Amino acid sequence: DHQQMQTRCNYEDQMRRRVFIVEGDPIVAQHLVAALLTSEKHEIQSSRLGSTNELIECTVVPSQRAFFETDPALWDIVITASDLHDGNGFEILAFVQGLRPDVPVILTGDPEEADGAVEAIRAGAADYLMLTGHEMITLPVTIQKSLALQVIRSENDDLHADLSQSLSELGVANRELQLMIQRLEVAARTDDLTKLSNRRWLNLMIEGRWEESMRSGMPLAFLMIDLDGFKTLNDRLGHHKGDEVLRLAARVLEANCRSIDIAARFGGDEFGVLMPHADTNAAIQVAHRIAAAFDEAIAALELPGTDVSMSIGVAHWELTKPVNADELVRHADEAMYAAKEDPNRRVMIRTADGKSAAA
Repeated sequence: DHQQMQTRCNYEDQMRRRVFIVEGDPIVAQHLVAALLTSEKHEIQSSRLGSTNELIECTVVPSQRAFFETDPALWDIVITASDLHDGNGFEILAFVQGLRPDVPVILTGDPEEADGAVEAIRAGAADYLMLTGHEMITLPVTIQKSLALQVIRSENDDLHADLSQSLSELGVANRELQLMIQRLEVAARTDDLTKLSNRRWLNLMIEGRWEESMRSGMPLAFLMIDLDGFKTLNDRLGHHKGDEVLRLAARVLEANCRSIDIAARFGGDEFGVLMPHADTNAAIQVAHRIAAAFDEAIAALELPGTDVSMSIGVAHWELTKPVNADELVRHADEAMYAAKEDPNRRVMIRTADGKSAAA
């Protein structure tokens, strides 16, 4: 239950459209819904459309995570805020493009964020709506334009079908294949063993959050985590027990990270945690909490003749000033190896002088 709010309003066309509004501010969300509910009727000029009323179903989703759990088959139009408490509109746009490239996405933002409009259009957004207080006029027109573009695309498809039925069928099959591939790629973002995000998805999220930090100056941290003694455990007790420990580590990460953090299996017995909007102290606290919780959990397994623990490296964007997202990860990796070399230190942080220190 994502506390989704649904309402309906009349619009022009012959089909029902489902509009998903991804907005964390309930006042803004209500305003956008009201703009649809109270708007005057507008006609879309097209020979293929009649003048009957279309039923618009508006669904307000309060967060990025909640939207990711909605059914893609229900999307007709997506309106998303540029900034969300757990993500941003560009990640919503990429997600929709991956699953439903036929669905228009409209980003919204304040006038002072005008630079984001060009970036949004270049990224494939159908439009960018400035929230100026005139949404009663601008929102219906923006949606109308998106629907008109859909109609044009539909008519263009019909022309191709008239020209060559066989080519049309081949084109449809090719589009369906591409859509299937894109869906499989999205499904493949999860690591099969641990059910955490996999490295590919983590890399995409790192790049997205890095760009967000560059635009807004919001803090960004990364944790690199390695299981000490894991190889010995595998050799003595077998890979089945090793897999059990990896799944245990994943559960510890999920239970002790913040809700907006992205925990992923980095590879083998290494894990990564991306921490957007986290200051240095918050990142260190989470790292210590993870290490302590894993110690408690692994002790409960009562593994004979083995000693498995975590070494955690912390890197923070404001502290080490990396030039790109890859360097932020490398700084955390270096701190993690420093922790592994010192048996008395479980958590190390990369400092501004390029060294690692106990956190």
